Amino acid sequence: MALKFAANLNFLFTERATTIAERIRLAHQNGFRAVEIPYPEGETSDVVSVVKETGVVVSLVNLAFDKSDDQLRFGSTSVPGSEKLFRSQLDATIDFARQVNCGKIHLTAGLFKGGQESDYTKTYTSNLKIAADSLRASKMIGVIEPINKYAVPSYYMNSYSKAAGILADVAADNIQLLADLYHLQHLHGNVSKTLEEYKALIGHFQIAQVPHRHEPDVSGELDYGFVFKALQDFGYDGWVGCEYKPKTTTVEGLGWVSKLGYTL
Repeated sequence: MALKFAANLNFLFTERATTIAERIRLAHQNGFRAVEIPYPEGETSDVVSVVKETGVVVSLVNLAFDKSDDQLRFGSTSVPGSEKLFRSQLDATIDFARQVNCGKIHLTAGLFKGGQESDYTKTYTSNLKIAADSLRASKMIGVIEPINKYAVPSYYMNSYSKAAGILADVAADNIQLLADLYHLQHLHGNVSKTLEEYKALIGHFQIAQVPHRHEPDVSGELDYGFVFKALQDFGYDGWVGCEYKPKTTTVEGLGWVSKLGYTL
């Protein structure tokens, strides 16, 4: 089963374009057939237009978030007291996702800023159950992502075992695990066995080299020749998000695709 790759536009083409719409056009011009994007606050109509113009697939969109609030700039799903905000952000993101035929939303957890962790867990679980119902009505899935402390200090969702426990409590087949191999290696290592352990929960993959989050062919802790074969054996047929920081520029770094034997 051939892998297919989506440009994550939080990271790629940022040196050449400031808007999401412009980055989508650049991704398309450089061979990408799919993109992952943040919620395009203030430019939803432009993004909808460029998606229709280019035919690019929006494979994943992040939940809308509040840039003005330090705790909520990485999401609201787990943050106690933000339940109404979460619901409004969820509704807005689902509405946008419908317009671009995106079937997958990353339900970003938010930061743990003190208090009882059990309160965050309760809020997170409750909000994910609400999300499951809303997403099911639109035939979408939600994904949750464990993120390492070096990338986002104090991020609430910070381990695969915690994610597995939350998913068991939510008990919804349309709320799944986002496995970013960059974060997985930082959090747990032993990528092959960890993927085997959590295989039944995983609904999306992202990639980057470790430790500096560059292209997968850059020297680092992961052998992506081996890792990509493992993903093929895994049987995943969705888009693999390229969520890496280009070592030089996005276009110069795209040589890894053919070097490792793949196409966009």
